[in-house]
Amino acid sequence: MDIKSIIEKAVEESISAIAISDPKGKIVFVNKVFLRLWGYPSKEEVEGRNANEFWIPSENEKNGIDSLIKTGFYFGEFEAVKKNKSIWHGVAQFSISKSTSNEIQFILFNFLESSNRKRTSDTIRETENYYSQILDSISDFIICKDSNFKMTYVNQACADYLGQKKSDLIGTYDIPENKQEFIEEYHKIDSFVFKEGKQVKIEKEPHLGKDGLVRYFNTVKTPIRDQYGNINELVAVARDITDSEDILGKLKLIAEITSDYIYTANIIEGEIIADWSSGNLSKIVGYTVEDIGKIGGWIKIIHPDDLDLVGNRVSEIFQGKVGVSEYRVLSKSGEYVWIRDYSKPLYDEFGKLSRLIGASKNITIEKEVETKLKESNERFKASLEASLESIYFLSVVKDDHGTIIDFAFNEMNDKGVKNLGVPKEELIGKRICELYPINLENGFFEQYKHVFLTKQPLEQEYTIPDGYYTPGYFHHIVLPTTDGIVIYNRNISDRVAKNKELETLVQVTNRQNERLREYTYITSHNLRAPIANILSLCNLLKDDPGDQTLVQMIESSAQQLDHMMKNLNELLTIEKDSHSLVKKEIHLQQEIQNQLLLYVSDKSNHTKVDVIIPNDLFLYTIPVYFESIINNVLSNAFKYISNKSIGHIRIEAKLSEEFIILTISDNGIGIDLEKYRNKMFKMNSRFHPNIEGKGMGLFLTKYQIESLGGKIEVESEVDKGTSFHLYFPTIQKN
Repeated sequence: MDIKSIIEKAVEESISAIAISDPKGKIVFVNKVFLRLWGYPSKEEVEGRNANEFWIPSENEKNGIDSLIKTGFYFGEFEAVKKNKSIWHGVAQFSISKSTSNEIQFILFNFLESSNRKRTSDTIRETENYYSQILDSISDFIICKDSNFKMTYVNQACADYLGQKKSDLIGTYDIPENKQEFIEEYHKIDSFVFKEGKQVKIEKEPHLGKDGLVRYFNTVKTPIRDQYGNINELVAVARDITDSEDILGKLKLIAEITSDYIYTANIIEGEIIADWSSGNLSKIVGYTVEDIGKIGGWIKIIHPDDLDLVGNRVSEIFQGKVGVSEYRVLSKSGEYVWIRDYSKPLYDEFGKLSRLIGASKNITIEKEVETKLKESNERFKASLEASLESIYFLSVVKDDHGTIIDFAFNEMNDKGVKNLGVPKEELIGKRICELYPINLENGFFEQYKHVFLTKQPLEQEYTIPDGYYTPGYFHHIVLPTTDGIVIYNRNISDRVAKNKELETLVQVTNRQNERLREYTYITSHNLRAPIANILSLCNLLKDDPGDQTLVQMIESSAQQLDHMMKNLNELLTIEKDSHSLVKKEIHLQQEIQNQLLLYVSDKSNHTKVDVIIPNDLFLYTIPVYFESIINNVLSNAFKYISNKSIGHIRIEAKLSEEFIILTISDNGIGIDLEKYRNKMFKMNSRFHPNIEGKGMGLFLTKYQIESLGGKIEVESEVDKGTSFHLYFPTIQKN
């Protein structure tokens, strides 16, 4: 219970009748005993009336209140008038209470019945004892002194602090252990109270405690007058504020750290009038509190655009609300300064709004940064919306154990919303893997997690399959942030399609170039045999112009040459779909016989050729490739026939599930496969330098038969002969 509550209870429960009035005698309070003695059932019938109505003044003092104002104190007998108009006799003690400015605040009336003087004296003693017990229960220190500064009373709290008995302290001259400079200051103030009769408040009075440490007290010293108005004693009420001072010091330090200046203001008749501020105020705005008062108040330097904002805050203050406001003030230098102002209204002991405390900070630089940041954000947002990419900002989602379990959408641009096909309000705050499980299925979630944990960006291209809102090809960049990731997505389907088209054109061009090269090789290589054959036959015809057999052979060679040229023209023809050359069905045995007609030479005349091919065997293939392959293998067979023996070439065909296997064998000079196997089908590879050749035939043969989906194999022994096995796929016409 605080001191005010204790005093209220003591007054209410007192055995004396007590009344309190304002300086003009209007009663504002009476206790229960007063109502009983005067015979009134309720306080409402008494409070508000003048005190002179309740007693009969003596002949000498017609008005007790006027007498009290003159002397400041009254004690004596009196006659009281009850409610029923009856008279009773009693003893009264009146005293007045003044403020520090010596103005009367209230008048205290204390009444006792005087029917028995002894009973009255006993009652007074009982009253003193009662009040003494009350004062001993108070934690504040209470000391009474006479005009010689000797203690006439101390309460128990004071005695406990000094470590002595109450009886041992009464009559002593202050505290001998105290510092002399402190004692001199006490006596100086005590002398003023006795001389001027005024109450004095000391905000911070030092005192040397029994432990040798200085403590500080908030002390109020009040003069005590006797019934004649003389001041013979004073009472000092002191409260230990040492710990509060420590706290206050810490609060001041915190205020200095968190605020640039602190201030206080009075609230008087609807106006807020600053009365104090810490020194930094003048450093920030160039004005002191006094300067601001002279120019008409703080309102005079507030930016016009911020007056409504400040006005709203003032309205909140008058409603008792604590709050923060930010506004600009014009400094003495002519520049506007941004202020962040925290303010708290305070109430007096009667519950009336009376004071304001606040702490303010110069936030000009902070506001400039905020403005630049806002501009930067606006530029960023504009760039975000103008971006060609879909952009998503996602934050990490963790479980109770701190494990990353998903990423949630925080922000995205309009292109990103359009790409996902879901309204933005349905995306913000939602988890990406819950909305789009494909991120788990295709491993994106693990990649996102790796980016966040390692802070290593990710860049890749991927495909969204059909069945999703936006299928196609995408370019994907994932960057780490402090709390998640940023995803940049660009749809590159058009680019991929164009690249594929370009690749197709490149492939067509490459095939065209390959065919042109083949044309060159075939033209230079394969046409030599029929042309040489025609030239040889023409020379023979010169010797015997009438030989019809030679003429028929020349005609056959010419037809074969014409047939070969048509196939070469087909090689150069690129079909619209650019997939393959035209394939045709050929009669295998007949085609081999046609090729054999091209070889007319001394060696061919002495070479036996056996063709063992079923008459019903057909091959579906590219004719020009087939002719080139057979021509190259047969030309080598005739070319490398040994001069030491009769030549023998054997051509036979077999049919398997996958291939038609055509084998061309000779008994020629053969090839050292241990030495040349790895070079067998390389370009410009020649194994018999003494025999004319370009080293292109077998290279071209291998390339062409593999292009058809087949393969070529060779068996050979030096001076025994060579066999080439040609595998042609058994692809049907349909």
